[in-house]
Amino acid sequence: MNMWRKEILEDQYLSVSTIIATILLLASFYFKLTVVFFTAVFILLLIYANMLYLKRVGDKLILINEKTRTKLFTNDRGEWLLTFENRGLPVMNGELRIFYNDVVSPEDKRIEERQANYEMNIPFSINYKQRKEIRLPFIANKRGLAKIRKIELHIPHFFGLGEAILQYKYLTKQEVLVYPVTIPVMNKKIMNSNRPGDSQASQSLFEDHLSPAGTRNYVYSDSFNRIHWKASARNQQLQTKIYDHTAEKGWNISLNISVSHSVSKQMEELISSAAELAYFFQKNDISYSICVNLRVNSSTPFLYIPFGKGKEHLQKVLEMLAVADRHGSIYPYDKMLSFYARHLPRQPYFLHGGQKQPKAQNLLDKIQKNGASLFQLHTNNQTATIGQLSLTVKDVHA
Repeated sequence: MNMWRKEILEDQYLSVSTIIATILLLASFYFKLTVVFFTAVFILLLIYANMLYLKRVGDKLILINEKTRTKLFTNDRGEWLLTFENRGLPVMNGELRIFYNDVVSPEDKRIEERQANYEMNIPFSINYKQRKEIRLPFIANKRGLAKIRKIELHIPHFFGLGEAILQYKYLTKQEVLVYPVTIPVMNKKIMNSNRPGDSQASQSLFEDHLSPAGTRNYVYSDSFNRIHWKASARNQQLQTKIYDHTAEKGWNISLNISVSHSVSKQMEELISSAAELAYFFQKNDISYSICVNLRVNSSTPFLYIPFGKGKEHLQKVLEMLAVADRHGSIYPYDKMLSFYARHLPRQPYFLHGGQKQPKAQNLLDKIQKNGASLFQLHTNNQTATIGQLSLTVKDVHA
């Protein structure tokens, strides 16, 4: 199977050389010049052999295109690995050109970025039945998903009078995911709720009397009605019932990364703040969901990670935040809030980040009336603060 789309470019001097060699061939017949005859034939054979070579070269050159995803943090080092197998004509004195986006950057600082892409030019030759690996080291530059956008192989004419350009037909399956950088978020302690609820919480003042966790030895300060009589009889010592501590937990982070119909300048700060909160939630065993108003082709029409907690949930959230594309299509924030209120599991705490648009006020008010406590994420110069979100009468009726 041919993996390459080929284009053959010929220099105008090649046509001139062909015409001159043909004229010399005809003249050798007329003037019976043996040396001229063999020279003209030799030139024509070289031109034909070269045209045939350029037409056939690369037809059986194979790029091993295996799916891989490397996950890095900013300033981590990695490499693209391209493996070629050649089952056809040798490739001689070629140049491999590889284009990838600027989420990662070459280690060689002399290579300049052009239109948010880097171009790497590498000498390339490969013999028949040879396997060859090309390694391109890079540095993780910023949050995002890096891919090799294009691979070209330029193979020159024997005499420098043109070249064959082979462009890889398919998308390469190698990806590099760079996680977002976090920024400090002030007032995170507000997220450790002290309201009664049904989620386990080691530092809560509230207990679930329907969820016994065990017993311990009785002390004089324990209430008499908490004595576990069966356990006391079994241990021949008074035992006190222990219950799971619970609190009302569960947050939804809702990010509005738009201003009107374009992406907000605050997008990166909002993403970095959400990443910091995701780490905080994981450390404190708090369940949460997250919505970002970027359009996706799914049953939920915007970026969304459902309610959950733990390390696997943290990884899903960080990956979603990493791939949030500032060049993507905006999903209207008021429509996202409406979809959340009608279709998604509602959490007792709702954190809004980004611009508070007039159309969203009534929807935020409804979310609040349905029992959620509203908070707002304020970003400012690579820091963020969490505060209570208040909806004025003017806001709600705007």
